[in-house]
Amino acid sequence: MNNLLSLIDNEIENCTARLAADTIQFVNIKSVRSEPLPGAPFGEGVEKMLNTFLEVAKTDGFFCTDYDVGVVSAAMDEGEIDLGIWLHGDVVAEGDGWKFPPYDATEYKGCIIGRGATDNKGQLAAVLNLFRIFKKLGVKLNYNPAIYLGSNEENGKHDLTGVEGNPDARGFLNVHKPPKLSLVPDGGFPVGYGGKGSAIVTLRSKRPIEGYTFVAGQTASPGLAVAQFFSTEIPESVEGCTVSRGACNEISAFSPPVHGAHPDPNGNMITFLSRALLDYDLVPRGDRRMFEFLHDVSKMIYGEPLGIATEHEIMGKLTVTARSVGCEDGYLTFTISSRYPIGMTLDMIKESIDEHAAEYGFEVIDAYSYTRPYMNERDNEVVRTLCKASSDVIGKDLPPYTLSGGTYAHELPNAYVFGMSGNLPPEDFPKGRGGAHGIDEAVSLDRLKRAMRIYARALLSLNDIRW
Repeated sequence: MNNLLSLIDNEIENCTARLAADTIQFVNIKSVRSEPLPGAPFGEGVEKMLNTFLEVAKTDGFFCTDYDVGVVSAAMDEGEIDLGIWLHGDVVAEGDGWKFPPYDATEYKGCIIGRGATDNKGQLAAVLNLFRIFKKLGVKLNYNPAIYLGSNEENGKHDLTGVEGNPDARGFLNVHKPPKLSLVPDGGFPVGYGGKGSAIVTLRSKRPIEGYTFVAGQTASPGLAVAQFFSTEIPESVEGCTVSRGACNEISAFSPPVHGAHPDPNGNMITFLSRALLDYDLVPRGDRRMFEFLHDVSKMIYGEPLGIATEHEIMGKLTVTARSVGCEDGYLTFTISSRYPIGMTLDMIKESIDEHAAEYGFEVIDAYSYTRPYMNERDNEVVRTLCKASSDVIGKDLPPYTLSGGTYAHELPNAYVFGMSGNLPPEDFPKGRGGAHGIDEAVSLDRLKRAMRIYARALLSLNDIRW
């Protein structure tokens, strides 16, 4: 096996140009979810991403299947698939503030910069190139592995579970048999064996505001919060904010978007702008409690103002991310997401938030959970095998972990998150740039090649165990 690994490692080291080219090709497809079309249940851009991958994989001689639900696969061999490596072709919206073009990918200082580069089109390119290497070297496994590519991981995983009323989105798990074992390279090494659930809660102010508006975190500008005043005089400058004076006076605050699984304890644009409006007495006295609520919920990321703070001995603390504020007909809508551990339920979260929000003039108008908390066995032969493959390359014996982010592993049976985080932005990127879901999203080619070496060892070692 050592001689084979040496050959594989050499091929990996020599595949940098093709790895970069594949990543760039995939990143340049704007695959944000959009309106469903016949045969494209999650929109035209995502369907283009699936079709592009299939065209590439067919050219490489892999055995490809379109399941007609927004999921496709490329298997090493013909016949039943035993092991699935699950990736997603959809991405979150790019938003504002990029220095690099989000859909005209740039190779810069050993990284590929563009939306989806590290979440997770770079990983798709890495697994595809590893399959090519196995094929080139004639590597034969005792099982049939395949790459699965989905199209709705970022917005609820309905490509797996289905969309009611849409015959093109019946859900893979409702109409097809999943593989015996699934690996999801949408996290870090060594192995994720469980994950928090994800809840989205939307609140609405019980009465409207007058004379001004407040919006934040909208899809086109996820890191921007803006307050407009129709008659109120505003200061020439507001600390930490941008002021625009004219027919409609405007104050705005910006913070780089971050992944919802990792909210910033310093707060975000909602925190900064609501604090400014309070400190500069720019909202009527009767509205102050609402903005105190926006400020406290967006800054206190463990849910204390909502009465949902809790901690699991393994999964850690529940977290809250303030996502957006809208202003329709004068009423404020406030959307938050929570990553919650086993022991909490959506009903518990909704009931507590509604009770605490009432004190500040808000009420819950919608709540749903789009991933369930789950936990597999922490110590079994598969976990040990994957951990060893990771430690053999990284040189550290890292323990298995549970995730805060939502992945396909939340829905698939016998699934483990296994790497392959490539998020290592260039050293000259300031804090807040280069991350997954952030601006100037970056993936390191060296990190992807390291992940390929780990996956090579894992796939070969899985030959020797039963799963």
